[in-house]
Amino acid sequence: MIASFQPLSNPYVATALRIALGGCLIYMARDFYANPAASFHRSARWLAEYPWVLQLVRAMACFCLWGGCFILGTVVAVQFFGLHGYGLAVALVILSAIAAWFLLPKRLT
Repeated sequence: MIASFQPLSNPYVATALRIALGGCLIYMARDFYANPAASFHRSARWLAEYPWVLQLVRAMACFCLWGGCFILGTVVAVQFFGLHGYGLAVALVILSAIAAWFLLPKRLT
């Protein structure tokens, strides 16, 4: 009998899932950062009237963009190069922040 989680222990499947998760986070966060009111058009239009709500959504989107960059950076460093340690963690946090800065959309709506 095969356990339902056993295919996830395959390193190739786990790496592919991490790459997909990081890419999806980056893709969605860029859209939410560019237009934070887009998520409120149907369900809660009154929330989009408050500027602090839009700033909060934009801040969370920026954090998710950083998180996606961190996930992809971790995949590259750990899975492909076999690096580990606290120094790597600090370097990944800094490099992810720089990558997120460059990935922020220039045009805001």
